[in-house]
Amino acid sequence: MSFMVIGESLLDDVQRDHTHTTHPGGSPLNVALGLARLERSVTLVTRIGNDDAGTDIAHFLTAAGVKLYPGSVDNRPTSVAYAQLDEFGNASYTFDLLSDYPMPRCDADVTKPRLVHIGSIGAHQEPGATTLRKWLECLDGHSTVSYDPNVRMALMGPREKLVAEVDELMPYIDVVKASIEDMKEILGPTTPEQSAEFFLERGAQLVVITRGAEGLNLATPEADIHVPAVNVGVVDTVGAGDALMAALIDGLARMSVLGDEDGEALRSISRQGLASLGAYAAAAAGITVGQPGSHLPSREELAKSTELYSPDNGF
Repeated sequence: MSFMVIGESLLDDVQRDHTHTTHPGGSPLNVALGLARLERSVTLVTRIGNDDAGTDIAHFLTAAGVKLYPGSVDNRPTSVAYAQLDEFGNASYTFDLLSDYPMPRCDADVTKPRLVHIGSIGAHQEPGATTLRKWLECLDGHSTVSYDPNVRMALMGPREKLVAEVDELMPYIDVVKASIEDMKEILGPTTPEQSAEFFLERGAQLVVITRGAEGLNLATPEADIHVPAVNVGVVDTVGAGDALMAALIDGLARMSVLGDEDGEALRSISRQGLASLGAYAAAAAGITVGQPGSHLPSREELAKSTELYSPDNGF
């Protein structure tokens, strides 16, 4: 089973107190890395430069098992995200970013991915956003599509523009994962239930609203539940949403509800299935927040932290 992620890759430049570190980053890159660490076959459609930072990112991804789509490296500088961590480990960002991705080859005789994941800046900043929509048109009818807005209003706003772009994307999207903070940026004051309904009304089959220490809500057109967060000591929150997203995709694959022919199965996941899926994803996020930086858990780490890895329960 193959997966594809489309979106930005960049160098994370992280400052906390007097500590300064750099490492590969970007929400789509992290999701691709998370899937590879969960032993999934994944291709990343992205853009990095052939400078030192881009070379380091390419080597990092290759070593982790992520395949770079041809054309993802060009002669322009690699994008940079500058992250400032507060005393609680929460990050605020500024960006020096170029969003631009290789075009799809729709007529190529290649196996279409079972799922394609999109989101973050790559889905909303031009010219990459236009290319991403061409990918969705190319894969329409073949792949389940998941979306994480991962809102950065300074780059995506104003709100009216962002909502209009979400409306353009939603006819292609089956699964949405968004934080409650994202939804407040998109909708203003809102509840998890109202946030889920926003996407369900626009055709989503599964919506996951994350709420930090308050856990997450999962909703389909037929059921909705709340799953508590894993109680761990928080070092920082960098990468937690991406770890959760990767585990969510992996969990859906284990439940055999991905791919165009399985659309009805996706919307019909039982409450028990949603609870197991949510707990599995929460376990991945818990591992990430308990360690510094964007640590995406491996299959082995998840197996040690939750019994939901067992195939006996449908995973």
